[in-house]
Amino acid sequence: MTRSQSYAICKKYLNREVTINTIHGTYRGTIVKVDGHKVYLKQTRNGKKAQISFLPFLLPLVLFDLLAIFLVESRPCSPFRPIF
Repeated sequence: MTRSQSYAICKKYLNREVTINTIHGTYRGTIVKVDGHKVYLKQTRNGKKAQISFLPFLLPLVLFDLLAIFLVESRPCSPFRPIF
């Protein structure tokens, strides 16, 4: 994925919860800002881990290192669908 493709996808998913795969690992959170070189991700809090700081933690990721961006479905899914 090129930097311009990554930038376009990140702008499309601004203020949405995503999972981002990079060459350094996988990150989950909400995209809060995108500039020409970085995407800023507000990481999702895990209930089992302690909060590191009082302010929301923003993780800057370099656009060139992004491999894939997945939109996280926020709607609850139902295993049963009515048959008509």
